[in-house]
Amino acid sequence: MVRSMIAGVAGLRAHQSKMDVIGNNIANVNTWGFKGYSYNFKDSMYTNSINSSGGSVLAGAAGGRNASQVGYGSQLSSISNVFETGAPSPSSRPMDCMIDGTGFFLVGNMVNGSFTNVADSGLYLSRVGIFSVDENGYLVDDQRSYVYGYALVDGTGIPEKAAQAASFSVEGAVAKIEDDGQGGHTIDIGGIKVPTSVDSTNRLEDAVADWVEKALTAANGFGDVTVEFNNVASIDAAANTGTVNFTVTAKTVGDATNTTTETAAGKLGGTVVKPPLVEGSDLVPGIDAQYSEELSTLRIPINPDTNQRYKLENYSIREDGTIIGVDDQKRVIALGQVALIHVQNPNGLEKTNGYYYTIGDNTGEVTDVKANTGPTGYIKGSYLEMANVDLANEFSNIITTQRGFQANSKIITVTDEMLQELVNMKR
Repeated sequence: MVRSMIAGVAGLRAHQSKMDVIGNNIANVNTWGFKGYSYNFKDSMYTNSINSSGGSVLAGAAGGRNASQVGYGSQLSSISNVFETGAPSPSSRPMDCMIDGTGFFLVGNMVNGSFTNVADSGLYLSRVGIFSVDENGYLVDDQRSYVYGYALVDGTGIPEKAAQAASFSVEGAVAKIEDDGQGGHTIDIGGIKVPTSVDSTNRLEDAVADWVEKALTAANGFGDVTVEFNNVASIDAAANTGTVNFTVTAKTVGDATNTTTETAAGKLGGTVVKPPLVEGSDLVPGIDAQYSEELSTLRIPINPDTNQRYKLENYSIREDGTIIGVDDQKRVIALGQVALIHVQNPNGLEKTNGYYYTIGDNTGEVTDVKANTGPTGYIKGSYLEMANVDLANEFSNIITTQRGFQANSKIITVTDEMLQELVNMKR
């Protein structure tokens, strides 16, 4: 009779554990990338009330008999993850992404250098792609873990160089203020005279401003350039002259504007200086991005012209895992390619805090693959993966679990009443 009570208690424990699993599933119904758990029962050990025996066909012998067994209730068989892909939820952040497939992201603390052995890297697996770029230019997730993938091969991924306008400086151009013989004054720079209201070098800057306004015409050879007055270099008050500096820049771009711009600069007199200004150049083609075959962290690349990292303003992620940004010159710059991890037995993974998984002993083969190349799936930018918890199924499980718990508690109650009747037989 006590066996029924033991079976009832075992059933209560098992159903309580299942309710714990259901409660955890429902609590995480809005957790990004959460994978629901299923609780599986198994019946407990058995004892034989009557052992089995084989039959005999000899004269006078008896036939066979099956064993008669009594069990001790139910217990946990396994708690397994359901690794079906959750529904996509649109996100306003272009760096948010999800995996449409069976793969995982590889994230964790910094690993120096590159590697190929994922299982021994000590890193985590994740299904949540809430990514951003930190202050050091590295791609990280919202748990401050670095995101691993295939970095740019050195010397590739360099964007095209935009065509530049030719620009020359003019130093020491002589500016002279003269009487025009009619009661007014002119300013003469490079032999080109224009009227000015200024009568002395005390206001030489105003006089030069008048010259820039009136002298820069196509007829005077300045139709294809702009001229910017920089500063007054020196003044000779006795001669009513001074020296001034200018910058002359072509209005169009390309190598052909160099000569035109230098010629226009020469019309100002003084000394034409090229450095540190630039000669115009036509568009220089870029070098297409190529990615390493080994895993490493992903970081904003260095601009070979400045030896500084590109200043990127906007980011996005493509289906093949390529992370790209747009720099301050509106050029597309690639950071690298996010890797996906294929796991032979996902249920062998072990959950840690947050949404990370560690590689367990029964996980099987773990390999890295490039996105959009196989069953591990592709990456959907501006989406996050919702939990795959089916609320309707969970609530129906609550009902059956509750009824199972009630039935087992009833077994205990009835067994207790039977024991009480047994005790009361002797009064």
